[in-house]
Amino acid sequence: MLPNSLRTRAVFFAYLFGPPRFVRRAEASQISEAVCSALMQDDLVFQYNTTDVGLKPSTAGFSIKLERREGRGGVKIDIDNPGPTAPMRFVVVYEWPPSLQHVKEVFDLASKAVFESLQGSWQRVMAEVRFRAQCDAESGDGLGFIRRHAVGFSSELVDSLGQPLVFGAVKLEVAQSGSVDDSLANPKREISVEALREDPHSVYIELMSQWAQFPQPAGASAAVDMTHLRKIEDEPSVYVEESYHFLTEKVLVLGSKEGRCQ
Repeated sequence: MLPNSLRTRAVFFAYLFGPPRFVRRAEASQISEAVCSALMQDDLVFQYNTTDVGLKPSTAGFSIKLERREGRGGVKIDIDNPGPTAPMRFVVVYEWPPSLQHVKEVFDLASKAVFESLQGSWQRVMAEVRFRAQCDAESGDGLGFIRRHAVGFSSELVDSLGQPLVFGAVKLEVAQSGSVDDSLANPKREISVEALREDPHSVYIELMSQWAQFPQPAGASAAVDMTHLRKIEDEPSVYVEESYHFLTEKVLVLGSKEGRCQ
C-alpha cells in the first residue's frame, strides 16, 4: 500500500455507558439543542423514537438521531438504549471528513454536549473507534496486492480455484490483553484489508479498536479479572488519535518491504 494515498472514508466512535434509563422527548430536545450549540450548526436534523409508546418508561427503549449532510458525507450522532437491561450508547460517525483534526474536534464537542445535557451520573464501560479508508496499491492493482502480500497461498493454488479471480480479502483479529496499566494499551483490534470493488487500483481498509472496561475471558471457563479494570475516561479524540496512529504505523506497513511475505 502507498501510505501517502490514504483517504479516510469514515470515522466511527462509540461509548457504551450506564446505568441505563429512559430519556423522554423533552430531554432529547434539550440534548439536540446542546449539540447544535456546541457544533455551531442549526441545521442538524433531529429525530426521536421510542420502542413502543404503550410501554412504561421504566421498560421502554428510545433513540435520538441527529444528522447533518456535507457534500457526499456528513455527521451522524445517535444516543440510544433498547431497554433497561442493555447499556446506553453514544455513537458519532463522520463520513468523508475534511480532516482528522476536524473529526476530533466535532467528536469531542458532541460528546461533551451530550453528557452535560443528560441528567444523572454516568459510567463509561467501553470505547470503540472504527476507521474506514482506502489506499492505492503499490502495484496499482488492489487484487494483485491481496494475492501477493496479504494471502499466503501460492499463485498456482489460487489459480487452481478457477479463473478469473475477481475479489480477495484478509481479516485479522487481536484480543484485548488481560492486564492493563495504561488505559489506552492493548485494545481489541479487528483489521480488514480487501480489494476495493469500485476502484481496481486500490484496497479498502477497515480498522476497529475497542477498549472495554474489563477484558473478555480467554476461555469459556475463565473468570473475569476484576482487579484490572480499564478506565474509560478519555475524550473521543484521544481514542481516535491512538487508532489513527495504529492505522498509519502498523496497518499500512503491511504493504511495505518489512511487511511482505518473502
